Amino acid sequence: MDKGKPTPAEKARTPNTGENAPAAGSAGKKDKKDRRKLLIILLLLLITLIAVGITIWAVFFRDTKTTLTPDYAPQETEEYAEPIGDDDDEKLEVSEGGGAVSLSYSTEVTIDLSEETASLYFANPSKSTQDMVLQLVIQDTVVIQSGLLTPGNQVSTLSLLDGAADILEEGGYDGEFIVLYYDPDSGEKAVVNTEIPVTITVTG
Repeated sequence: MDKGKPTPAEKARTPNTGENAPAAGSAGKKDKKDRRKLLIILLLLLITLIAVGITIWAVFFRDTKTTLTPDYAPQETEEYAEPIGDDDDEKLEVSEGGGAVSLSYSTEVTIDLSEETASLYFANPSKSTQDMVLQLVIQDTVVIQSGLLTPGNQVSTLSLLDGAADILEEGGYDGEFIVLYYDPDSGEKAVVNTEIPVTITVTG
């Protein structure tokens, strides 16, 4: 027997080392990479599902009602309108076919959600030559639109439009009055309007 060579039994007991050893570390790294890829795929899938859900809600369930600005003056005057008491004031001078307006207003507005009304001050003095409609806009949404305000009338209260109370929460908002002008004879809307920044406080 050659003592320099290992027997078959000794070969079986000899651990496999060196270049021919199994790459246990490589297999572990591969498992980690696979798990990371799976996690990324699941995360992207979740983001996609959320985006699809938001799209479906925006298209089918969101309240998309808008308030259109009338091209002709409303037939009904504002129910909350009250006389100013300035009937003695002379009308502003205007050129033929033109118009002139004078405004009185406060930039502070308070909305009561429980009453669905707004407390404000806006007046169309008697010296104006145009009828007016007042809108209150918050974040590009019209939440109030008055009836017709003829010269010599003012309002201190206006009703919210249907559904406006549902989209407002208690707190402070920046908004604006938009004043629309109408010819008192033809009822046609003027090309220009007036935008007035206001501060709005919403209470319950």
